Amino acid sequence: MRLPWLVSDLHPHALSLTEDALGDDFAPALVDDLADINPPDIIERFRCVFPEGAATDVLMAAGFSAVRLTRLLDLNVTIADHPALAADPPDHLAPHWFKSDERAPWKNWLAAHWRHYCATHASNPPHEPVRGVRTIFIGNDLVEGFALRDGPQGRVRAFGSLRNGNELGWMGGDPTLIAPTLAACLRRATALGWTKATLEVDDDDAALWALADRLGVEPAQTFVTWQLERDPAKRPN
Repeated sequence: MRLPWLVSDLHPHALSLTEDALGDDFAPALVDDLADINPPDIIERFRCVFPEGAATDVLMAAGFSAVRLTRLLDLNVTIADHPALAADPPDHLAPHWFKSDERAPWKNWLAAHWRHYCATHASNPPHEPVRGVRTIFIGNDLVEGFALRDGPQGRVRAFGSLRNGNELGWMGGDPTLIAPTLAACLRRATALGWTKATLEVDDDDAALWALADRLGVEPAQTFVTWQLERDPAKRPN
């Protein structure tokens, strides 16, 4: 095996490669790996996430199919005033910002993240890690988390976050609340002194993808996720 295939806590049944594996000899290295690699039976698929257009012929010849398109958007925080973000949430919903060291609706906030993550990863179903999802969805890079709730202590209806490096974190929940959630995140970023914010959008997140289209921002980068299902008959016992 010549390339750095990875297994994540969320996806223990997949071997994955990212753009970090790309190099001058990437294509032959991938062909050699796929011919020789023989992972344990628990591995059900191979996945490659590369910039759009990279190694397309090699991946298709190896039997991979494109299963996801991901755009990275560099947003000026003033886009919070864009007409597509003008809708306010219903009056009965309470916006709430919190930091990792504060009392917060963590249980419901994390559960909302997990539901959203599962719904948008149908091609590579995730498994909840033994250590739980707190470390993954809160992590070490959380600046502030956001929740729209049914009242001060109610259920989380939509969520978002600000992350280190001027990045917006996972964002989801009720599709009708995605626009006000993004607007709230951008306004909070402005209050914290940010001028830019990076947003990652996958095409299997229909609500956020459609909203990003309405914003009309050209992606700074576009990535394709390629996937190859293993033949169960060829897996080791």
